[in-house]
Amino acid sequence: MFLILILLALCLFVYFALIKPVQHWTRRGVVQLSVGRQWWENVKMILQLTPMSDIYRLMYDAFPDVRFAGVYLITSPLLVIKDPELIKQITVKDFEYFLDHSRYLPDESEPLWGKNLFALKGERWKEMRATLSPAFTSSKMKTMFFQVLSNCSERFVNHFKVEGSTDTVKVELKDAFTRFTNDAIASSSFGVECDSLKEPENEFYQIGKEATTYSGFWKNLKVIIISFLPKLALFFGIRLFTDNVSAFFRNLVVTNIAMREKDGIVRPDMIHLLMEARKGRLKHERS
Repeated sequence: MFLILILLALCLFVYFALIKPVQHWTRRGVVQLSVGRQWWENVKMILQLTPMSDIYRLMYDAFPDVRFAGVYLITSPLLVIKDPELIKQITVKDFEYFLDHSRYLPDESEPLWGKNLFALKGERWKEMRATLSPAFTSSKMKTMFFQVLSNCSERFVNHFKVEGSTDTVKVELKDAFTRFTNDAIASSSFGVECDSLKEPENEFYQIGKEATTYSGFWKNLKVIIISFLPKLALFFGIRLFTDNVSAFFRNLVVTNIAMREKDGIVRPDMIHLLMEARKGRLKHERS
């Protein structure tokens, strides 16, 4: 009798925890993969055998004659919109009903992530977007490109250019452009100059790599726990970003702002634009 109760409890758990959640779209008349196929794709994603983008692609190709299809991020339902007119309606005409981004990481588990524009919702998102929009006009982006990012590009080219040499240069492109992107972000967003090709072990590159590397079973498991079991993550103190990463970027921004305010430094980067926004000096430009 006891064994039967255990089996019954196990069956109920499997149904309500694993099967019913991934029948969300079927119950609403939206096409989706079968439950077994969906979980197979989820397992492959968790084990890093396939990226999430491949699941979206699979959904797009599996149902060629529908305007939208259902898919799941583990057990969270997502809708893949395929029809261009429907995409236009959602992003333009009916945007007021779709302005919130899906929650990737809960605020209580990752407070550093929770303050960025893509994590904010409702009125907080509207206020922050109104504050930041003037910083991303074409003229400001052009100024930043020519005065800040062009220096990164010149360093990148000069690193591989040898005067008078006709020898072929062998380059590991992924590593080279990862380092170039690191330097571009450091300069344009944080106001820090670094040369990750000349100094491959510089602190900004190492901390940035630690913050953005999601390979490994444990890192993936942490993302799943934080995203789908936030209270459990909070109880055990599980964080996606380590204290070292959070402290580094916080101190970098705080120190940079304090130095600029003290010495009157003006540099056409995101730190300067956000300082201007905080003072209410940024205005929308008319084209």
